[in-house]
Amino acid sequence: MNNVTPFTRTELLKLIAVTTLTQVSKLSLKAGNTADDVVGAALEADYTRQGAYNAIRAAGHRTRKERSDKGQTLRLKINKLVEQSKALQAKLGEIPVK
Repeated sequence: MNNVTPFTRTELLKLIAVTTLTQVSKLSLKAGNTADDVVGAALEADYTRQGAYNAIRAAGHRTRKERSDKGQTLRLKINKLVEQSKALQAKLGEIPVK
């Protein structure tokens, strides 16, 4: 089996000194390190937080959580408003004009 263990902080710092932060991010995320581990090592190696997160995103890793409902909430709200407007139109059609 392929037992991959996450890199230690020391190993991450050695890798950062040798190659680009994007490559380190790609390797360490595949190895099982978290984005916070990579950012912590990058900050210790005098990178900015923004630069570290840019490298993580460039490595193809999403740093923000994706919406779990995939737009269902908005669709439900729109459908509810459509139903309300249909109900109001039906009520307006029932009111006699004086």
